[in-house]
Amino acid sequence: MSRTRLVFSGALLLFAIIFTFNHHLGFSVGDTMLSAIGISPYTTSYLSGVHITLFLGLGIFACGFYLTRKEIGKSFPGLAKGLWIVVIAIILSYSYMTDKFMYVAKWGATGIDAVSYVQNASSCTFNVLKTGETRATCDLTLKNYGRDSVSAVLLPDLARSYKFKDDPLLEALQSVQLRPVHVEIEPHGTFTGKLEFYGKAESPLFVNGKLMDIVLDVGVDGANTVFDYDIP
Repeated sequence: MSRTRLVFSGALLLFAIIFTFNHHLGFSVGDTMLSAIGISPYTTSYLSGVHITLFLGLGIFACGFYLTRKEIGKSFPGLAKGLWIVVIAIILSYSYMTDKFMYVAKWGATGIDAVSYVQNASSCTFNVLKTGETRATCDLTLKNYGRDSVSAVLLPDLARSYKFKDDPLLEALQSVQLRPVHVEIEPHGTFTGKLEFYGKAESPLFVNGKLMDIVLDVGVDGANTVFDYDIP
């Protein structure tokens, strides 16, 4: 058994898992990497079509698994036969492990730096009246990885969350001015709940609907971050 080949094959297998499978925020490192170089993780936009990340990642995964099993099998045939059990256990616990790792990575973080937002678990139903009065009911999930409580001000951006750019509804949503809502997140805690936002549309269009993957502005102690992971 070559130690160099074993390290390479093991690293390739671990990279394939990280690249392919979703972490604690609900998408994979591969999705982020492909988007960063201008390649959509899906064959069509808006999280539809064939998931390119999955097919590419499974190819890397198959190579890594085969090479790792081959190297281990030379000295530990029993372990090689049970390697698939270890790999499945890692895959199933990957999201959980990355979530717990964040508590270590952000151990000393405070304020907005301690906050993460699970965008793919979010949604808003909205209702715009002819008078312009607007109500949005949003399901949101935020995590506080810090050791101090966080007092956050939340404001969803309906227009940026709307994916169809050539549509009359977009102009109405762009004119909506919602009032922010305040929430408290406990130390090492998670906020998951339904919040009501109210506001006014300057260009009203009598319509209602539902948006997914909400772009969210989060403010803590005067510092703001717009959470938009922009996975096309």
